[in-house]
Amino acid sequence: MSQLNDLLNRYVAVWNEPDAAVRRNGVAQLWVPDGIHYTQTRKFRGTDALHARVTEAYEQFVAGSGLRFRSGENLVTHHDVAKFNWEMVPASGGNVLAVGFDFLLLDQSGRIFVDYQFNEPPAPVAELDDFARRYLAIAQEPDEEVRRKAVAELYATDARLVDESAEQIGQEAVLASITATGKSLADRGLVRRLAGHASAQHNAVRFGWELVPAGGGAAVGSGLEFLVQDGAGLIRGDYRFTDPAPAA
Repeated sequence: MSQLNDLLNRYVAVWNEPDAAVRRNGVAQLWVPDGIHYTQTRKFRGTDALHARVTEAYEQFVAGSGLRFRSGENLVTHHDVAKFNWEMVPASGGNVLAVGFDFLLLDQSGRIFVDYQFNEPPAPVAELDDFARRYLAIAQEPDEEVRRKAVAELYATDARLVDESAEQIGQEAVLASITATGKSLADRGLVRRLAGHASAQHNAVRFGWELVPAGGGAAVGSGLEFLVQDGAGLIRGDYRFTDPAPAA
């Protein structure tokens, strides 16, 4: 975790770095040489493009507007993925002016090979919210054949589902994991429902969810799903983050 906290600190610092040479070196150290950074509407690949992207943001917001980027202090990581929020604030102090969300796919050395950056909060898009609800409903589907068909319709044959405790590869393993999740929820009298709105960019969809009693009531847990899709729109990577249980 200390290595990943260092990664986060260097990631935030590079967007504030005034020295172009230091900034470029920071980019080269953070991303693999052909690393990718996605925003809502743009894609940057390779050290030159990544450095240009970071420099553009620095010149617009830091040098040009007297602002500063800082960590949201909420890094969460497992396996080869990490997520966190960042904030944009006046350099002289004051209220948070903007919040962003980043999801990172990391190589074995801890360098970034894909970085998805989102704006917060997600804007409502009915089609995306319907997709998220359809996804969440699979685990709660009592009919095994209906559940199996739903997994086949949403996931690629070589899909990867990863949560804090395990990694599942292939549709059958994904189906087994989803079935176990549904049984665990049913045994506890809970269901998962969409929290807020889903958002998407390029080949990724993310949404939060919360655990609530099946009969209604306050949420007792929450988490986030980050889905990476292939060219056909099937889920290739399903990365799940479950928030720590609230204190009693």
